[in-house]
Amino acid sequence: MPELQPMMRRLVDTSLGQVHVRCREGIGRPLLMLHMSPRSSRMFDATQRLLDRPAYALDRLGYGLSDPPSKQVLSIEEYAQNVLEVADGLGLESQFDVLGVHTGALEAIELAHLAPARVRRIAIVALPVFTDAERRELMQKFASLRIVPEEDGSHLIRAWKARFQFREPPYDLADVQRRFVDYVLAPWPGQGYAAVFSYDAEPRVRTLPVPLVVFAPNDDIAEITARSKSLVPTGTVWVDLPEFGVDLFTVTALQMKQYIEHHLPAE
Repeated sequence: MPELQPMMRRLVDTSLGQVHVRCREGIGRPLLMLHMSPRSSRMFDATQRLLDRPAYALDRLGYGLSDPPSKQVLSIEEYAQNVLEVADGLGLESQFDVLGVHTGALEAIELAHLAPARVRRIAIVALPVFTDAERRELMQKFASLRIVPEEDGSHLIRAWKARFQFREPPYDLADVQRRFVDYVLAPWPGQGYAAVFSYDAEPRVRTLPVPLVVFAPNDDIAEITARSKSLVPTGTVWVDLPEFGVDLFTVTALQMKQYIEHHLPAE
């Protein structure tokens, strides 16, 4: 097992609030890492520590240790603009690569449209392109996720049990607890989903202006990813990962390090 590298943390001021960033120094092209909802940058920790390049994992506004955004509802376009502000705050003047997961994948796609001269290439985990009907249905189901405190603590029990979804025993209880903490730290866990299910991803995927790598694990939206494969631009690198699940950056950290180095080389 390669040696785990130390991490630093920074708070970056943006127009919508302070963003917490886990920073891994190194040599080569910087990599921005954008997490899924309702997680935080901590989901990348095991893999990020193995990388030799500069890698910056952001807590999306409203998640992890970042501020809640100063606006009630943000769009994917606004989240992407915020990522660009963070890149500026980190002093990333040259081109950088972007790795995004689920919500972070859509942020990466939009960031490429927003700043194609600054984004060298993007890699996304899953391809969350939903139909209009799915977006309406899932908006009702997921965007409404909130933590309403109950005197007997039953709201915490429900949140804890939900962290076992899409996973099979034997469970990594330490990781369950990390995901539970991510969830309860969020003032509105469904806030990122409100942006996801308001975003029409299909035309943005078809017209992506930078090279794309898609990692396709066997996660909770695997069927949607497979269905959306026909949308990707010519030249896209598609990597099927049928043995990898939703926790691929923790359970299969070394393999993901190797995939990142191969498909997003730091040179």
